[in-house]
Amino acid sequence: MSDAWLQSVLRLVEQYGIAEFEYEDETRHILVSNGRVSEIGPVRHEEPTPARQSIEIPAPFIGIFRSTHPDNRQPAELPRLVRNGEIIGYLQVEMLLRPVLAPQDGVLAELLVGDGALAGYGKPLFRFHPAGR
Repeated sequence: MSDAWLQSVLRLVEQYGIAEFEYEDETRHILVSNGRVSEIGPVRHEEPTPARQSIEIPAPFIGIFRSTHPDNRQPAELPRLVRNGEIIGYLQVEMLLRPVLAPQDGVLAELLVGDGALAGYGKPLFRFHPAGR
């Protein structure tokens, strides 16, 4: 791996605000966290890490769940990275669309309700993996 490759990765990490990036091949293990680069050294095969903690994002109010805005018919692929406060879906009450927001940075892993389903207050809408956990 060349230093130019590593520099381009660091620029992308900074440009997109990625908190942590990890790369591993047969000879190296590199961890970039909050702008600091650490070459951990030769690869060691360790026991599998425990599964990430996941939480469910509940419906903040009652409505018909919409995974996308009516003006944007292309649904987002899951899993995907989301930022705190990003719109991850909508709840429709008559003609009013109210956004469902990501509670924090993390990975939106799984949709738990179908598009067009009635979602009551507190009904789980998404499975979510918080960043850093």
